Amino acid sequence: MKFAVNYSTPIAKLIEQGEVKVDLLKCPEWDGIVNAARKVAPAYIHFEISLGTHKVQDLNFDLIRRMLETTETPYLNTHLSNHRSRSAATEQNRKMILKEWREDLKFLRGKLPGVKLIAENLPWHEFMPELEIACHPTLISQIIEENDLGLLLDLSHARISAEMMGMDYRDYIARLPLNRLAELHITGIREYNGYPTDHFEMQADDWAVAEWAAAQIESGNWRKPEIVAFEYGGVGNVFCWRTEPEAICSQVPRLYEMFGQR
Repeated sequence: MKFAVNYSTPIAKLIEQGEVKVDLLKCPEWDGIVNAARKVAPAYIHFEISLGTHKVQDLNFDLIRRMLETTETPYLNTHLSNHRSRSAATEQNRKMILKEWREDLKFLRGKLPGVKLIAENLPWHEFMPELEIACHPTLISQIIEENDLGLLLDLSHARISAEMMGMDYRDYIARLPLNRLAELHITGIREYNGYPTDHFEMQADDWAVAEWAAAQIESGNWRKPEIVAFEYGGVGNVFCWRTEPEAICSQVPRLYEMFGQR
């Protein structure tokens, strides 16, 4: 089990100064970011690949192959998404999304034979009604089990979706195929623009969830994942404004103690 953190300029400086330790830096599939990250730590790629959105045929497979071959990326990650035209949670739309997920997976495997595939649960928000279906734990489990996928469990996404469904997040997660857990994502959640939003620093509630997840792995209730990633910080307008060196310094060592490579 390796511990990763999103690449950012602040964490790169802190690693170089010996203030924090990571096993991996999590990067988008951007050459500039990957090259910068690999100067300070091994890097792996988190790809922007969405199933069910009619977009996998447009992916740059030469880039994907190169990133898989030249970084410490053990598998190809995907996101279980849905097309905006299927926002109604009908039985017909459930059947359609499963059909399209299967077709997209078949296409990916044809392009990347022998590459292990994993699938991530996304968060369902009111402003993304199409994700109500995609976030249902029964459908997530079905597609993962039937297609021999690994599970990328995003704890914050699960908490947000469970709240929308009126479920306890632990019950939601228990319905996922945890025997196939390949990667675990951890972030803090804050209210932002009126909605619970992830990719923030950890608060008290977030630490309780992380400690619970660590106990599930330690006890053997969940499969030990290859990677546990703290998705805090990053590059670009989406992430740089919420990348605080103080948070990295105080929170990364604590998480490394819980999930880092021994």
